[in-house]
Amino acid sequence: MISEEIPGNFRTLWLKYTTSSDPHQVFFKEHSVRNQDPECPKGKTLFVLNVPPYVNLKLLKAVFHQNCGPVKFAKFQSGRPKGGFKIAFIVFMRESSLEKALTLKKDVTFVLNTEENPCILGIQQWCKEYNSTVVQNEKELKSTIEKYMESYDSKVEAKLTANVEEEENDGWTTVSSKKKRGQFAPVRKESTIEKIQTVEERKNKKKQLLNFYTFQIRESKKQHLAELRKKFELDKQKLQQLKAKRTFKPFV
Repeated sequence: MISEEIPGNFRTLWLKYTTSSDPHQVFFKEHSVRNQDPECPKGKTLFVLNVPPYVNLKLLKAVFHQNCGPVKFAKFQSGRPKGGFKIAFIVFMRESSLEKALTLKKDVTFVLNTEENPCILGIQQWCKEYNSTVVQNEKELKSTIEKYMESYDSKVEAKLTANVEEEENDGWTTVSSKKKRGQFAPVRKESTIEKIQTVEERKNKKKQLLNFYTFQIRESKKQHLAELRKKFELDKQKLQQLKAKRTFKPFV
């Protein structure tokens, strides 16, 4: 690896994922501008260019901490990097650490993936990040689901009860027992289904237009007369039975 003179007083170093992988060249110098950011003080901040996409802040801090000195923090420049390569700022705890970084040998090579600082990339890294944010403790997850379902069931049952009370016009209020979710969940579900059916039946009855057409009036009158005749016959039979019981039979 041959280093050439680079404009802007930049120095170079090489990053390798493992000892056997191909190196990637990085450029760095002391961060010194007219309007210095207080977060990146002069004399302690390193300005790093051409950082590869797979290098995160944790790796960057570990590499410079191991080879130069304690790092206070590291950050990437805001905005979308061109070509995926990033610009980083390394802020050291002491000025001597920055001086050590600026006096590194030319074309020094830093290995990222070591036993002290293992580096996971690609699909393994994505799976780890996903699992750390999604997968929870099984007991905690079960408890969270049960609490949510209890809250949901209570809301549904309260809504159904309110609908039943609104549908009743005779002044009576239906009082139903409430059961907790668990062993008797199927019983509660059946009662919930019955409530839904009751509400739907009452809604359907209200939607029907009774005695709206002439044939409906005629049919309702016929049905009413038939019911009266049937009731009259039943009453006659009851009277005959009562008379038969009251008949005086002295020789029986």
